[in-house]
Amino acid sequence: MRRIIILVLFSIAILSVGIINAQTTDEVTVDVSLDLDTIGMEEFATLQIVVAGKTQNLPDPKMPTLSMFDVMSQGRSSNFNYNNGVVNTSLTYRYLLVPKRPGTFPIDQISVVYNNKRYKGNKVELTVLSNGSSVPKSLSDKVVDARGDTKNYFLEAVVDNPTPYVNEQITLTLKFYISIQYYGSPELSEPTTTGFWTEILGNKAPYYQTINKTRYKVIERKYALFPTQTGELEIGRALIRVTVASKSSRQDDFFGFFGRGKEVSIRSNLVKVNVKELPGMLRPDDFTGTIGRFNITATANKTEVEANQPVSVTVKVSGTGNIKSVAEPIIPEMDDKFRVYRASTSENISKVNDKIGGTKIFEEVFIPKRPGDLEIPAIAFNYFDPSTHKYKAISTKPIKLKVTKPEGFIASADIPFDAPDAVISSNTRDIRFIKEDLGDTRQKGRLTLREPIYIFVNALPVLVFVGLMVVRIRNEKLSGDVGYARSKAALKEAKKRLSKAKSIASTNTTADFYLEVYTALVSFIADKLNISPHGLTTDKIKELLKERNANEELVNQVIAIMKRSDFARYAPSNITQEEINKDLSDAENIMAEIVGVNFE
Repeated sequence: MRRIIILVLFSIAILSVGIINAQTTDEVTVDVSLDLDTIGMEEFATLQIVVAGKTQNLPDPKMPTLSMFDVMSQGRSSNFNYNNGVVNTSLTYRYLLVPKRPGTFPIDQISVVYNNKRYKGNKVELTVLSNGSSVPKSLSDKVVDARGDTKNYFLEAVVDNPTPYVNEQITLTLKFYISIQYYGSPELSEPTTTGFWTEILGNKAPYYQTINKTRYKVIERKYALFPTQTGELEIGRALIRVTVASKSSRQDDFFGFFGRGKEVSIRSNLVKVNVKELPGMLRPDDFTGTIGRFNITATANKTEVEANQPVSVTVKVSGTGNIKSVAEPIIPEMDDKFRVYRASTSENISKVNDKIGGTKIFEEVFIPKRPGDLEIPAIAFNYFDPSTHKYKAISTKPIKLKVTKPEGFIASADIPFDAPDAVISSNTRDIRFIKEDLGDTRQKGRLTLREPIYIFVNALPVLVFVGLMVVRIRNEKLSGDVGYARSKAALKEAKKRLSKAKSIASTNTTADFYLEVYTALVSFIADKLNISPHGLTTDKIKELLKERNANEELVNQVIAIMKRSDFARYAPSNITQEEINKDLSDAENIMAEIVGVNFE
C-alpha cells in the first residue's frame, strides 16, 4: 500500500511541475485573416482572429475602431492541448464585417496584452466594390447551365498551385455554392487523391457570395496535398448529396409545395496537377529530399560532464512542409571525441493559415571519450525551398562541453578505467568491480510489476490505442461507404424523429406530429437499404419488407401507421389527443420490432 501511495504522489508531482513549466511560458501569437479580400456593397466578409500561446489564460483581443463597417460578433471557439508537460491553447474569434461604403480599408492594430507585454497581429486589407464583388469569368461561367439558366447549386474544386514540385504542399479547396433552401446537412463523399499524401485542413465558416446577381451560400472544405511522385496526377471528383426544396407534383397539396423536398447529387470537376522534379542544378550531394521552409536549433541537457557519461542533445527542425518526411540532420564524424547514438524521434504537426507545418525533434546522445574542453560541432541540415526555387543549407550553433576526468580514468576507447586494484569511489557511475559475495539474494517485499496500479498504468495506453484504432477503422468505413454509413445511422435518426414527434404530440400540431412519424419509418427503411426515401409508396415498402422475410403482422402494422399518418396530415381536425397518444405508442413499438428485420 505504501508503494502505491508513493507512485501516485510521484505522478502528481511530475504533472504539477509540467503544468507550472507550461504556464510560465508567455509567448503569445495573434493571427488575423479574412475569408474574402474583395466584396461588394451588398456582401460581407468574415474576420478571423486566432490568439495562441503556451498558457491557459489567454486574453481577449483588443479591436481597433472599424468605422467603415458594421461589426457583428460570430462567437468564439477554443482549443486546448497538453503534451509532454506543455500547455498549448488557442482561441478563435470571428466577426462579420458589413461595409458602409466602397473603398480599400486596412485592418490593423489588433492586439492582446499578456503579462504587461503587447502582442500585435498581422495587417490585412479588405476592398469593397460599389457594383458587386470581383468574380473571375471562369466562376461566372460555372453558374450558367447549357440552356443559359442560372444554376441553383454547383460544386467547384480548385488548387492554389497546379504545377508544384514533388512533396511540395498544394491546397485543394472544395466550394459548394447553393442559392435555394435545403434541409439537413449536405453529405460529402471525399475526392480520391491517389499519388498524394493527404491531410484534411477542415471546414471554413459558411459565407455568402453574389455571382451574376445571384446570392449563393458558400461552404468550403480544404485539404493539404503533398504529391509523392512526378508527372501528371489527377484529383478525383467529390460528391455532395443534399435535400433541396422543390415544387410538388401533387395537385391536392396546399400552395403547391411538399415539405420533404428532393434529394440531389452534385459532383465537382476533375483537377489535374502537373508535378515537377526538383532541379538538378546546385543540388547538394547529401540532399535528403526535405522540401519546405525550416529552421534548426540544438540544445544539450548539460554542458559539464564526466568522460564516458552521456549528454543528450535535442535537435529541433521547425517550419512549414511535410513534417513527417523531414530527414535526420547531418551529424559530422567525431570518432576521436564522441560516440554518438540516436535515442528517439518525435513530431508535432500544426496547421496555420492552410499550411501544414510543425516541429520534428531528434534526440541524439553524445558520449565524450576523453576529458577536456570539447565541442559538439554545428549540425547541418539542407532542404529545398519551393517559394525561391533554391536549395538552402542551415546549421545549429556549436555546443561547448567541459568534460572532467573521473577517478580511475585512462585514455582508452575500450577500457575507460584503470586496473582492478584502483580505488573506486562512491561517486563513480559506470562499471564497478565484480562482487564476489552475493549475500542474501532472496526477494525483499513485493515486486512492483505485480502492483495493480503498475499493471493499470501500463495497460491503459494499450487499451486507448486499440480503442482509437477501432474508432479510426469505423470512421474510415463510414466515410468511404455511403450505404454502410446510412445503415449505421438509420436507427439513431429514426429515434430522433420519434423523439421530436413525442415533443409535439398535441392536437395543435397534428400535421407536424404525423409527418415526423411517417418520415421516421420511411427514412429508416430507405437508409437501411441505401435508397432514396422520396417516392417510397406503401405498396413498395410492403414489397421490400416481404422480400426480407419480415413478419406479415409487422408489415401490416407498418402500412397501417403510414396510411394513418397520411390521412391525419390532410385531415388533422378529425384527430383526438387519445388517437395521437395511441399512434405514438404504436409507432415506437413498430420501430422496436422493425429493427430486427434483416436488411442485408
